[in-house]
Formats: sequence, C-alpha cells, structure tokens
Amino acid sequence: MRAAGTWDEAARTATTTVCAYRGVGCNLTLHVQDNEIVKVTSPHDNPVTHGNLCIKGRFGFQHIQSAGQ
Repeated sequence: MRAAGTWDEAARTATTTVCAYRGVGCNLTLHVQDNEIVKVTSPHDNPVTHGNLCIKGRFGFQHIQSAGQ
C-alpha cells in the first residue's frame, strides 16, 4: 500500500493490456507509478467488460504485487 500523499497523477502511466487468466479477452488498464501497479481499471467501451473488472481483476492486487511475481 502506498503511503498517504505519495500518489502523483503526473508521474503515473497507463497501459492497456489483455488479461490472460481465463481467455475471455478482458481488457485491463494498468496504472503504474514508480514501476509499481497502483490501480487497475477496465475501459468503459470494452464490449466484454463494459468498464467492470471480474472478481480476479478486482481482488487480485495481492497476487500481482507479491514478492514471487
């Protein structure tokens, strides 16, 4: 978890990618700051997800940030 006051929108980049977990084709936008994923969203215009994240996308933050990844 980031410390309070360390979120800097200007230093953040966003990359859209496709989730490889289930093969459905869910698009994810990864928001990165200091080489660390700080937020995950889904494009609203995506015909698969309509801006929503599945259960793995919503609660998979611990998995992606774990030391073994």
